[in-house]
Order: sequence, then C-alpha cells, then structure tokens
Amino acid sequence: MRPLSVMKRVVEPRLPARLGIFLVLSLVVQASLADDTIERASDLLRRMADALRSLNYEGTLVYSHENRLEALHLVHRYEEGQVQERLLSLNGPVRAVTREPDRVMCVLPDGHPISVKRPSGAGGLLNTDGISPEQLGEFYRIEIQGIARVAGRDTEVVGIIPRDDLRYGYRFYVDQETFLPLKSDLIDSNGASLEQLMFTAITVDTEAPAAPAQVEVEADALRRAPVARVEGRWRFDEPPPGFQLVSQGVMDHPSGAAVEHFLFTDRLSAYSVYIEDDTRDGLSGSTHIGAVHAAGRQIDGYQITAVGEVPSETVQAAVLSARRVEKAPR
Repeated sequence: MRPLSVMKRVVEPRLPARLGIFLVLSLVVQASLADDTIERASDLLRRMADALRSLNYEGTLVYSHENRLEALHLVHRYEEGQVQERLLSLNGPVRAVTREPDRVMCVLPDGHPISVKRPSGAGGLLNTDGISPEQLGEFYRIEIQGIARVAGRDTEVVGIIPRDDLRYGYRFYVDQETFLPLKSDLIDSNGASLEQLMFTAITVDTEAPAAPAQVEVEADALRRAPVARVEGRWRFDEPPPGFQLVSQGVMDHPSGAAVEHFLFTDRLSAYSVYIEDDTRDGLSGSTHIGAVHAAGRQIDGYQITAVGEVPSETVQAAVLSARRVEKAPR
C-alpha cells in the first residue's frame, strides 16, 4: 500500500488540469448562452419592428416622464399601400398628431393646425427599426429578462443596457402573440427607467391585411448606414466613444441662413450637430427637455449645437469635439 504522501503527489498534479478543463467548459457554455441570447433578442426585435409597421392596431397608452403622466390614444393603420398614424392626447389641452408618409400634421392646444414635411428617417411613436444586437455588443449588454404581464397580455422582456453613461438603452416588453411592444422603457446604465410608454389597453385587427415588411425602413437604413467621410471645413476630433458620423448635409433655416447638419450614431442612440453663423442668441452651455439633451458653444464666429436623446455628457463632448479647419482638404 502506497504511503499517503506518495498518493498526494500522484493526485495533486491532476487538479490544475481538471480545473483548467472546468474553466474552459464554463467559458464555452457562457459563450453558447450569450449566442443564444443574441439570437433570441434579434428574432424578437425583428418581429417587433415588423409588427409595428405591418399590423393594424389602436389603443390607450400612458407616457411617463419627469414625474408626469400623459394619457394618449394611438391609431395605426395600413391602408392603400400607406401607413398612417394618429395620436391624440387624452388629458390636458387637446393635442393631436397625424403622421402620413410625407407629412406630419399637428393640432395645437389653441386649435390651430399646422402641417410640416416629414423629415427623412423619422419613425413613428415607437421607433424600433434597424436595432441589431449583433452590432451593439461593445457598448450595450443584451439580456432576455423574463416574462411579464402588460395590458392583460403575456410579454417577453428584452433589455438593451448601456455599458457606460454616454448613452441610453431600452427595455421592450414584446407581446408573445402579436410581437407588438406593449411597454417600452428608456433606461440608463443602471437599468433605471427614465421614460416609459405603456399600453393599458390595445386592440389588434387581425382580419385586416398586413403591410409588407419592406414598408417604411428609413430608421433601419439610418441605424445600418455606413460610416460617412467628413467633408468641408469642420472636423470632429474626439466624438463620444462609439458614435460615428453617418450623414451630413445643409439645411435651410427659417431665416434663410444655411445650417450644416451632422448626424452621429452608435447604431442605437443618435445625436445631431448643427453649425450656423453665430447670431449671439444661440445656446451656450447645456439644457434638456425630458431625456433629450442639448449643448452649445460659439467658436470662430459660428454657433455649434448638439441635440439628441442621449445623456448631457454626450452632447457636451460632441460640441467640444468640433473644430474648423482653415481650408478644406481636397
């Protein structure tokens, strides 16, 4: 019979090898679970975006923001090859918004109607087109967060959680039957809800023909747009991490002045930078309305303003990154 000390010398060298095998297997299992989560989240988000575009539905929603509650009635229809949406405020002054393919019409509290051209890339009330979990992993965590009841219906919860404080994420409660998002939370990096949009009652017209999946994919194109090359006299040396320029152009200000517009996105969140001649009444510093933040400063006789549904630190970093070059390179 071997002495105990000899048996220990025989057995103990095997322990690190077994521990290594266990760690490798654990990493393989974790990677497999992560892949399954991404795949499931991608499927849910794709079905959700298709449902929002193609189904005919109407219902009552509650919009919660800055300790305030607003009740809304939403009607979404696909008729004669076009998507139409009407949103009516149910509390406070009468306000209504009707969205058509090329125009947005509003009825203000004083009853005065206005009609404006719909901006390219503008989505509906719930804008989920083009969200691709495969592209978000560096700056967001993707989680399947279980089952919850919303408006009397079972939903599966998908979380897109920021890894830092420079962007916001989302938590979607996706109806297991229709795949409509019955609840949507705008969240910070701690998962805390900043704004919430929730159906309290919803009716889906399953008899009506659904819109084709190709209808209205402007937001999809924006979130999947290739990185653009900066042209002209402006450069952005250190934009917030993860945000890339995908579009630039010139807009007409109501005064007749030209305004340069630059759009940055991290494939989920986005902000715009506007550059115009300094009129001495532009924004200096930062401000916000709800989760939409803006920051501005003046440089070399120009007004730089950044606006987006992103944290204040992000738009402040955006305006600080802008600089003017003396001569645009060819």
